[in-house]
Amino acid sequence: MRVSRSHPLAVAAVAVALAAGAACASGPAQAAPDGPAAVAAQPAATAPQAPAAHRVAAGGLTPDQRRRADQLISVFENSTTEIQYDYAENINDGRGVTAGRAGFTTNDGDALKVVRAYTAVSPDNPLARFIPELERLAAAGSGDTSGLPEADYIAAWKQAAQDPAFRQVQDDQVDQRYFTPAMDQADQLGLGTALARAELYDASIQHGNGSEYDALPALISRTVAKVGSPSAAGEHAWLDAFFDVRVDDLNNPANSSTADEWRKSVDRVECLRRIAATGNYDLTGPFDITAFGSGYTIN
Repeated sequence: MRVSRSHPLAVAAVAVALAAGAACASGPAQAAPDGPAAVAAQPAATAPQAPAAHRVAAGGLTPDQRRRADQLISVFENSTTEIQYDYAENINDGRGVTAGRAGFTTNDGDALKVVRAYTAVSPDNPLARFIPELERLAAAGSGDTSGLPEADYIAAWKQAAQDPAFRQVQDDQVDQRYFTPAMDQADQLGLGTALARAELYDASIQHGNGSEYDALPALISRTVAKVGSPSAAGEHAWLDAFFDVRVDDLNNPANSSTADEWRKSVDRVECLRRIAATGNYDLTGPFDITAFGSGYTIN
């Protein structure tokens, strides 16, 4: 799980962009949008629900919506809409080397799980030799990378990323550990809009799905305590409250080692809030966004 890695120039522009009220979504780009999302059965509720045209199938996102959610997360993580399987660096957040499309870190077993899965399908891969040290770092929760050593590990990760099998392993790990848990939470909450589901998916990537105060389940619990369930508050109001809870956590995380990086990452939440302000709860595309002071088109 990556804590945050924003473009070095973009971070400096966050305050300016927020002060200026930069629009995250400035309306659809000039291309024909795809069709409306499938309509799910509406649960009984005493408060207004998201409009039927905005709702998606209970199982998750449509392929187009999932692609756009992945593009948004890639922008937040790597300042590009292109998935960065070969990304690897030490961002000095106490978690060792952060690598791959979802920021798999060396200190907590994230990277270890990826490398083990890859080694199961490709035993002679360039990362296999790091497994013993990754096991030691995960057991100790250590951010020390001298024993890898760091430069060799980063080079091996970049080499492995040229292999389609390694890219597939990363995709599978994201689905198993981040996307599916987030969609399960969305189902339990009865969230029907693609934007709300994309927000939980993004929070799952950044915050994780454990029992910690900073993790996604805790963010959801605090939101429910604040405004009630989505069916009671109305999905749009609930999502806005979730944005507030997540921003507060990014600014005041329980894990102090994340504090500096997370405070720089608030605009990833505000970007999604600005999409909500345009009414594009379906994530109908293409549409334009501004995140961390830079502009992108989500296709």
